[in-house]
Amino acid sequence: MEHIIGIDVGGTEIKAAVFGPDAQIIHHQKLPTPAGEANIRIPEAVFGIMDNLLSQYGDIRGVGISTAGVVDTRNGEIIYAGGTIPSYKGTNLKKLIEERYGISVAIANDVNAAARGEWWKGAARGSDHFFCMTLGTGIGGCMFSSGQIVEGAHFRAGEIGHSLYDKSTGTTYEQRASMSALMKRAPQEIEGFASDGFELFERARQGDKASSYLIGSWTEEIARGIAEMILYADPSIIVIGGGVSEQKQFLLDQISAHLAAYLPPGFSQTKLVVAELGNKAALYGAVYPYFE
Repeated sequence: MEHIIGIDVGGTEIKAAVFGPDAQIIHHQKLPTPAGEANIRIPEAVFGIMDNLLSQYGDIRGVGISTAGVVDTRNGEIIYAGGTIPSYKGTNLKKLIEERYGISVAIANDVNAAARGEWWKGAARGSDHFFCMTLGTGIGGCMFSSGQIVEGAHFRAGEIGHSLYDKSTGTTYEQRASMSALMKRAPQEIEGFASDGFELFERARQGDKASSYLIGSWTEEIARGIAEMILYADPSIIVIGGGVSEQKQFLLDQISAHLAAYLPPGFSQTKLVVAELGNKAALYGAVYPYFE
């Protein structure tokens, strides 16, 4: 029985999965993304994953990789990485894996892969014109239209994390609206807070005023960026992914409460939804080329 390996390289974690012939995950694992010297340490971590999985599943037909950074999908090279993973630019996991293991590799930007995964198996099924955004270490975006990922002339389409630059604070959209930004603010604005995002949202659900105020302020920043996407592209839906999507309707209600203030009255017909595949969306999208 042939298998496909999926690997998702993010700023915080590297996830991996083995898919069976029916495109179902039969093995899943994750490890922290190594810090520093990303061009060396990330390939080493991926090689470790490959060695482990090949020892268990010898009949690997291909590898699908989703990765942070701007990816030249023609040759597999990371051509821009920003501050999320310093020194990652120039890394070519596709070439390294194909040369080392002799196995076919398909590679894509992580948000593009997540969008394709949600279109294939998740919240965007049946929609051929939608926008997908992920909230995590940074913020990524992908426009999907006419059954295709819109990559842009230089593979940079959808990079909304760098948008909405504010000169007064010197910050971009993702520096104000990512999960990293939220968790940076939490201990500064909530006395004694030393936990994680799940705890923060749980406090807000229970009516804690400081937590509710912080999440309200943060989701207003998210709404500003979503309004821009609605005005630019008029997507049928906007899929919100990343770990925070597990907050489901509570998160959507928080964002929706601010969205109308940034759009003309009665303008938007776009529906907000959370990713159904959660943190596995990019893994599904990464391996899709081997199942289409």
